[in-house]
Amino acid sequence: MNMPLRNPKLTLSISTFYQKPRKRQRRFRITQRDLQPPTNPSERLANNKKANNKKMKKLLTFGSIIAILLVLNPLGFAGTWRDDFEDNDTREWKIFNLDRQVEKWWINKGEAVGEIFLPGFMSLWTTGKLSWRYYSLSCRAKLVEEKDEPPSIGLTLHDRGEEDTRYLFFIDYVFGTVRIIKALPNDWFPVTFSFAAEFDTWYELTATVYEDGTLEFKIDDEVFTTIDDEPLKGGQAGLVVSDGQARFDDVEITGANIRNGGPGKPRPVAPRGKLATTWGNLKQDLQD
Repeated sequence: MNMPLRNPKLTLSISTFYQKPRKRQRRFRITQRDLQPPTNPSERLANNKKANNKKMKKLLTFGSIIAILLVLNPLGFAGTWRDDFEDNDTREWKIFNLDRQVEKWWINKGEAVGEIFLPGFMSLWTTGKLSWRYYSLSCRAKLVEEKDEPPSIGLTLHDRGEEDTRYLFFIDYVFGTVRIIKALPNDWFPVTFSFAAEFDTWYELTATVYEDGTLEFKIDDEVFTTIDDEPLKGGQAGLVVSDGQARFDDVEITGANIRNGGPGKPRPVAPRGKLATTWGNLKQDLQD
């Protein structure tokens, strides 16, 4: 995509037996309650009221628990779309504003590879629907090749393509920074943080847009946040590379209006400290 990297701001079944008519007798089981004297109408009304109050309290308690869980973890009841790139199928992904002469995306050894070496430009590989809103995108990513210009890798959320609006979450290698950007057609509004990324090293990336306008970018165990008081409309999710070649894997997109699906499978949980150094070897061993 030809976009310069600027730096402004989810009967009762009744068994009927047809028999000859006969006199039927009803048998009743006498319980202790049946032996008690009948209550007067006012007592029955009071008892019914107590029973209804108990039911209401149970419903309110259950509803309160659900509401608290949704507040504490708004994505807890959401669906997840996954792609682990093991099927070598890219049909659910699309390069935005493709220029074949300078950018390309493909799958290699069960990982997605994105590349662009045009100074000041980035390439976006997107998936999903424009109706997706307030969701989280996570994956593993690393920069594997660079040339003369400062490279960046990252994620895009709420991406509306031709409308030219999106949130961008970047790791800038040469400058030692992380940027969270609100991109509009005529301007960018970045918030910059310090982060020293290492070349050819896997990072766990998670970017999230919350309903209150909070934008969160998590890299391994470090979390960077800012707030947009006027959140963008929903949009697609995607992977981004600028002035370099990067590899991505194990994409998961989770949100309240995202259905479970995608070609990927949930990845196994591994100790975080060992993940970056062993994952590549593990996948290679499985393919050999």
